[in-house]
Parts: sequence; structure tokens; C-alpha cells
Amino acid sequence: MRVPLSIGIGKRTLDLLGNATGAVIENPFDRVLYWLIEPGAAAEWDMGLLPSVQVWGATAYIEVPPVARTTGPGVHWRVPLGYGRYLTDATALFAALKIATSAALGPREEASR
Repeated sequence: MRVPLSIGIGKRTLDLLGNATGAVIENPFDRVLYWLIEPGAAAEWDMGLLPSVQVWGATAYIEVPPVARTTGPGVHWRVPLGYGRYLTDATALFAALKIATSAALGPREEASR
């Protein structure tokens, strides 16, 4: 999950998730945060609600920093890996992303299915 920092969505999402977040990678060059979720967990998400967020699949490549790199410069763990802190629950992440996106870009309407 690639989330921009530049319009405040990434930081707000982190704040909303609090201790419920899994590990998060920050790429300060691209000004994005990456959340790791179960493969396929976002398949049913209405991405129209999250226009600035990108779901990357199994064929995507991201730079993963060494476990001990928790500060910049460069790509680092914004929220480090830890016992029980690997993947973020996709349902909680989606809820936080909707709130953060709405705060940054205004309310979005869900697409009818």
C-alpha cells in the first residue's frame, strides 16, 4: 500500500491507527509511506474513495531497508518491525485511509456495486 505524505494522508493514517499499525516503510525521496498487508486483502476496496493511494501487488518492487534502519536519510522504517508488528490489518487500514483521505481531499462517495 503506497500512501502519500505530501498531502497529509500518510501521517494522518499513522495517527489514526496508533498502536494498531504494522510495520511502515518511509521513502522520503518519493514522500510516501508503505504499509504491508496480506496479499489480496485490498482486492474489494473501493479505490474511488482513496484517489491518492496505490495498492501494489505481488509484481511490485519496493525498497526495503535493513531492519535496524529507523531514521533517514534515505528509505527507513517509520514504524519498525517488531514482535507482532509486521502486517497491518487491512480493515483497520482501509477505515483509517478513508478518514485521512476525506480530511485531506474532502468527502468521497462510495461507488454503488
